[in-house]
Amino acid sequence: MKKIITATALSLALISSFSWADAGKTDAMQTATNSVTAQQLKDVALIAEQGFNAMHNIQYARLAIFGGKTDLAMKLTDQAAKLLADDSIEWKDFVKQAKDPALTKNDSYVVIDATISLAENYVVTPEKQSAIDKANEKLRKGDKKGALEELRLADIAVNETEYLMPLNITRQAVAKAQQLLKDGKYYEANLALLSTEEAIVVNSETLIDAN
Repeated sequence: MKKIITATALSLALISSFSWADAGKTDAMQTATNSVTAQQLKDVALIAEQGFNAMHNIQYARLAIFGGKTDLAMKLTDQAAKLLADDSIEWKDFVKQAKDPALTKNDSYVVIDATISLAENYVVTPEKQSAIDKANEKLRKGDKKGALEELRLADIAVNETEYLMPLNITRQAVAKAQQLLKDGKYYEANLALLSTEEAIVVNSETLIDAN
């Protein structure tokens, strides 16, 4: 199992991306997120927050269906549709190709979340912790390239995983789910919503390759 970067190397997340999933886990982190501007977050990571929130609404709508709360399921699905239809943001800013071009040639795949992890075989040693400390110090000074170099010299592999949502497919599936919910076809609506989750493409890249 990959080991997600912990507090000793938390600032390494600034190398490439910010995880919206992690941001929603605690009130303290959410408060910190709310204290910065949308532009600042955009400068840190090209992640479509609206896409992420829409997917969460979809997941909760499915739970609501099976909890017998169909009115809530309809409301959550409507909210997801509204987020996905909102063209006030530049969706193209978040588009990225998956490693397999065949997966993304017929749709616009937008990044809705991202995480950074250390290699699966990562083992904490005094030498490696020292390298992480040096990398953190360089990041504090704004030297991102220097931080990456410190990790590379210490033979610490760093991987980034992005979650890509097909925008058009997701919009169509949510619209279908809306109609099915109106028709009282709740199980079928659940399947339509489930298809949006199954369409997510997980794209992993190595930022630093261990020697």
